[in-house]
Amino acid sequence: MVKVGRKAQVGIISLILIILIVIILIAIVWNVLVPLIKEKGEDVQFGKFTINLEVKEVILFENGVSMITINRKSGNEELDGLKFVFYDEAGNSEVRDKEPIHELETKTYSFAAIPEIGKISRVGVAPIIKGNLGMLIESAPSDILMIPSGVVGWWRFDDLKDFIGGNECTLIKGGIIDGVLNGEANCDSKGLNLVNNMAISFWVNGNDNKKIITKRNGYEISVVDKKIEFVYGDQQGISDEELNMSWNHVVIDIAPAFSIIYVNNIPKTFSISSFNLGEGNLILNGEIDNLMILNKSITNIEGIYNNQKKD
Repeated sequence: MVKVGRKAQVGIISLILIILIVIILIAIVWNVLVPLIKEKGEDVQFGKFTINLEVKEVILFENGVSMITINRKSGNEELDGLKFVFYDEAGNSEVRDKEPIHELETKTYSFAAIPEIGKISRVGVAPIIKGNLGMLIESAPSDILMIPSGVVGWWRFDDLKDFIGGNECTLIKGGIIDGVLNGEANCDSKGLNLVNNMAISFWVNGNDNKKIITKRNGYEISVVDKKIEFVYGDQQGISDEELNMSWNHVVIDIAPAFSIIYVNNIPKTFSISSFNLGEGNLILNGEIDNLMILNKSITNIEGIYNNQKKD
């Protein structure tokens, strides 16, 4: 009876070991082989043929939404579509397909947030022709513009529309020339009646004395003796840095008791005790580009400057 009991014990132990080995093997397959198979299945093999594609701009919003502007130059090949590849800082990637772009067309594609990867560091695009995938064209680091949260209005002046808030401008005189407002315009300002906190970023060409931006029943931004002056009621601030004769980047950051004017990345602090804007349109005057208004401070001024700077 003793020998039979020992055999039974050995059998039970052996069965337990077999079960443990099976569990370990299942864990290995699940955690190692399945991801490898999935990764291999998602691997994209890019071809060697190419067409004249260019990634002109990558706009990334803090909520993960992205907008990619592609330019296609001459070439009569008919495309089935485009394949976009998004890379994060760790080298992980995700692929999205989009409709084709025509010859000599510039087109902006919008993408929802991509939760499968981390912060996007670069973007590539490849043509699809007759089911075959062409060469991948990637963005340069300077092509990527990180848009901070809090943007409530953004006039890029490819046209007269607000890129973010849906407000439109009406020309008073002049027009849009080469993607720049050159003249005077009256712009809707729905959603721009801000209290206490505001930031405004824009480019202005030249340094002649004049009012550049006026919000009716609100503030005025002017060039005075080659410097930027901000006036709200009886409160004002003026930059230390002088404007040059060509393009200048201006940021004015308004917060209770501590505000800053930046001219070409050079800051000057000033104080505004309170800030409460009522209804009133924006009046723009001069050569102005990339006017962006936020309901909070701008956190990446240097990034915006480097991405938008004029040659």
